[in-house]
This record gives sequence, C-alpha cells and structure tokens, in this order.
Amino acid sequence: MSRHADTDEAPSSADLLRDLRIAATGARRALAVAERALETVAEKADTLSGAVYRTNDLGAMAFAATGEVLLTTDDVAGILRCSKATLARWRVLGTGPGYVKKQGRILYRAEAIETFVTSKERTKTRGVGAG
Repeated sequence: MSRHADTDEAPSSADLLRDLRIAATGARRALAVAERALETVAEKADTLSGAVYRTNDLGAMAFAATGEVLLTTDDVAGILRCSKATLARWRVLGTGPGYVKKQGRILYRAEAIETFVTSKERTKTRGVGAG
C-alpha cells in the first residue's frame, strides 16, 4: 500500500507503479501455484483413468457381478501412491479401503477407493475435524 494512504496527499506515479508491480508479482505467484495444482490434479486423473481402463492378466477388465469396475492391488497402489505391502498391512489391520476376494485375487471396487480417499480428507491439522 502506498505511504500516502492515510493522508490527503495524492500518491506519486512512482508509488502507484511500485504498488502495481507488487500486485502483479502476487498475481503471478498465485497463478503459478494454481497451475501447479492443476497439473497435480491432471496427473492424478490420468493415473486413475489409466488404472480403471488397464486390463487384467486375462486381457479383460475385471467387473463385479453388478457391473462395477474392480481394481487390482497394483492399480490401487498406483492410485493411492503406496506399496502393495502397505495395502496388505491395511487389510490385516482393517484400516484400508474395502476389498473383495474373487477366485483368490484381492480386488477393490473403484467406489470403495473413492470413499476411502474422501474419508481421509482433513480440514485442519489438529483437534476436531482432523480426520
């Protein structure tokens, strides 16, 4: 803000130019942050769509009897960016996303993964609402 803000004196053109440069710098920084956030969202969307459309070992997508897409542990590990060992530990502890066992294979419903991720959202770092 200009140093003339609390006086009746009009700001000089140098002050106005400085204030505009400061505002422009802030806007450029905000735009850069927004662009990085969009890139991250796009990468996650690509990962998810790749996992959903990736075929399994038999060359066909895995579907539940209801027509839901079932994801393999490899797919889910990629989506959640964790290891298959972490998923196995979560299954033992009962803390991870819900899964089904079909013909000896561990599979996850895409909806269960979305619900799991949503349940981990936080609104603050401590106390109530910290998830």
